[in-house]
Amino acid sequence: MTSIDTSTQFPQQPIKADHQPFSWLTEELRIDASMQFLAHTLDMTQGIQTCLSLIHASNQAREERDPACPPTLNISDTERLTRLAMAVAGSLSEQAELHIDALNRRYSAKSISTP
Repeated sequence: MTSIDTSTQFPQQPIKADHQPFSWLTEELRIDASMQFLAHTLDMTQGIQTCLSLIHASNQAREERDPACPPTLNISDTERLTRLAMAVAGSLSEQAELHIDALNRRYSAKSISTP
């Protein structure tokens, strides 16, 4: 499919949207890969923490067997969240390893090229 440039036929000033995507980072830091990784790490670890809190509360409630305070999650959902937390932690570990490798390559190349 071909695209047709209609910008000359219908000139418009760009309109800034009211909604801006959320970011932990200021606009200046959003272009830095290391800062993006830190923000991504924060998101992922907060998700892991939430999963583990729900898992712990559910396991605790099952052990106490108090009918007035049933588990938040059933056993199947508890297992699913456990596997999710494990997968996210594994993914974060892999991403950190790749990021460290890239930084090591970048800085070792700088030290070799600098007299």
